[in-house]
Amino acid sequence: MRNKTKVGLLFVIAISIGAAVHGIFRPHTVKGAFPVTVPFALDAVGNSVTIPFDIDSGNVDAKRHVMIGIDVPGSADFPAVEDVRVNTRLLRVRVCYDDHGTHVPIETEDTETIIARNTGKARPRTDSTVCRLHLYASVDDQANLSACGFYAKRDGHYVAEVSTIEPMPAFKGVATTARVDDYYNTGE
Repeated sequence: MRNKTKVGLLFVIAISIGAAVHGIFRPHTVKGAFPVTVPFALDAVGNSVTIPFDIDSGNVDAKRHVMIGIDVPGSADFPAVEDVRVNTRLLRVRVCYDDHGTHVPIETEDTETIIARNTGKARPRTDSTVCRLHLYASVDDQANLSACGFYAKRDGHYVAEVSTIEPMPAFKGVATTARVDDYYNTGE
């Protein structure tokens, strides 16, 4: 009986080590529960981040946008935030719904596009993946920039890809994060 105990213990140890090694070498993806934030530097052209996230049926609403935004550790008069207020700063944002391995693109709308649609004006850009950063809110020492919104019409797995398409030197050394969340207040 003593040998069976040793063999059993060795078996448990071997399984534990195998599981740990498998976890170390397996590629990790951050599967985000909604809302989700990830670090994302804006300073150089070509920086990008992929944000996988899940939206459950409680957050599905075909009449309310989900927001892709950027959080900046600084108030509204912080130089990087002021740069966004004064200059047109663009990001490329692609959002897809993962339909059993098939990525279905979802149209995004930045603040200018939403305003144009609501006032009967032409779209400001023909490429809906190009989104202008807009100062959305500023509370204490954090500013929230909106890039765009989209409608989450189905629950399930989504993927957002956010990338810079121009250099933004005002953001050099600023610890910004990309956020997928409900819009804080859309007036709806």
